[in-house]
Amino acid sequence: MNLNRKLWWAQHKSNVYKYGTILSLVLIVTISIIYFTYSKFSSRNEATAYETTVEPFIKNDYFIASYINGEWSDNIPGKNDGYEVDKVVCDNGATGTWDNTDWGINIRNATKKTKCSVYFVPPKYTDNVIAEAPELAQGMIPVKFDDAGNVIVADTSTKWYDYEAHEWANAVLVNCADSAIKSKYFDSNNKVLASAVGKTISMDEIMQMYVYIPRYKYQLFNAEDGTSNPQAINIAFESKTTAKSTGTKNGEWLTHPAFTFGDKELAGIWVGKFETSNTSTLPKIVPNASSLRSMNVSAQFNTSRLMTTTLASTYGTSINDDSHMMKNMEWGAVAYLSSSIYGRYANASTCISSGCEVWINNNENYTTGCAGSSVSASSASTCNAWNTATGVNASTTGNIYGIYDMSGGADEYVMGNYNDTISSAGFSSMPEAKYYDKYTGTDSNSDFTKYHLGDATKETLKTKSTGGNAWYGDWSYSAYSSLPWVFRGGFYDFGTDAGVFSSTCHDGNSSDNLSFRVVLGAL
Repeated sequence: MNLNRKLWWAQHKSNVYKYGTILSLVLIVTISIIYFTYSKFSSRNEATAYETTVEPFIKNDYFIASYINGEWSDNIPGKNDGYEVDKVVCDNGATGTWDNTDWGINIRNATKKTKCSVYFVPPKYTDNVIAEAPELAQGMIPVKFDDAGNVIVADTSTKWYDYEAHEWANAVLVNCADSAIKSKYFDSNNKVLASAVGKTISMDEIMQMYVYIPRYKYQLFNAEDGTSNPQAINIAFESKTTAKSTGTKNGEWLTHPAFTFGDKELAGIWVGKFETSNTSTLPKIVPNASSLRSMNVSAQFNTSRLMTTTLASTYGTSINDDSHMMKNMEWGAVAYLSSSIYGRYANASTCISSGCEVWINNNENYTTGCAGSSVSASSASTCNAWNTATGVNASTTGNIYGIYDMSGGADEYVMGNYNDTISSAGFSSMPEAKYYDKYTGTDSNSDFTKYHLGDATKETLKTKSTGGNAWYGDWSYSAYSSLPWVFRGGFYDFGTDAGVFSSTCHDGNSSDNLSFRVVLGAL
């Protein structure tokens, strides 16, 4: 250091230290203020935790966005602000979950720059009867009905179902192949828009309608190879995280098997509100349509899978969920819920005003959602529509919120099979085991030991014989090698033999009077 520089440093070093210290303190304070001005939440990738701010940002290769009621926001609601996380969506193969305790996001499998969107919604409505709110699959719009039977987008934070009042949860899929329709109800992430709540959905926009069957256990009433008379089945709703009840004897409790799908436990299932209609390549589930028939079982099965496979974008659904042809056990779950105080019973000993039994759809044109003039009316060309005072008697609840066409209409194939016998069903091999109920036993249509608890066959026999010997005189035959495929409900001309407890069999081939029903599950 030369003499002039030494002299300058000797004269000014105290000021340099003083101002340097001040600048350092200002910088530290400024950084602290900027950091603590924003709400914070944590994201974790493997074992490393990162502290991040609320508004959209990039830090450590993460981009986090907040949405409140479907609308982008530069703030995250506080833990006590009355919101819950509906979903977390991450790109590039990463997955995000929300920690409600720490009120932060956990990110896994982030191998590159990742965007995660956190969707905040008001707490979901629960009716204090079912164990947890219905799980809506992607693309489902929750709906209510007004006094005229119009379909209205429901607000899931307020009352939109009430199982104690026999009002089962309903939802619809709209035509998402039409961009104008899709943008009317959904944002870019297939989330129902807050602005859509309260809007009437035109039937022209609706592709499919579903009704929710919540997970439940039931008290066994005929589990020991006896017979029984029609009665209110004792049902208790439960969460999918509740330990399963495994009763085998009368009086014990059994978690209904319909809510176990392969290795997954379900909170509930969405059942087609009507028999399937339209075409095999674009199936619909709507009222006032001719049911889809003249298809063998394999064709019906393949059609039922389209909503969560090749046509997922058309219906707005996700390939990560599952649609399939109704199984015999799933039919039983609907039948038992219908025969309870949440269905057609007002209390344990008294039926609703239109009776304990679902009225027949007696329309000779196989029009979906029709009702006859009485519970077992003869066939007719007329139709009491689903949303009329008489028409609602043909639903599982006796009101517009139930499931239709389960008595009469068309016979319905279900995925129940005797001993993996394909016969004329058209399969090259049997489907994956989770998609059907297998029955074994004596090769006879009168062997009622071929049943599973919960499928509404043997348990609901008044006498152990064939013919009209199920509850309410419904048909009673069991599948066997010559006719290995189960069908349910009876068709429009069955009279007293038709009903939700009607069960018989066929070879799996197509028939003009055999249709099918779709079940959709949020996985």
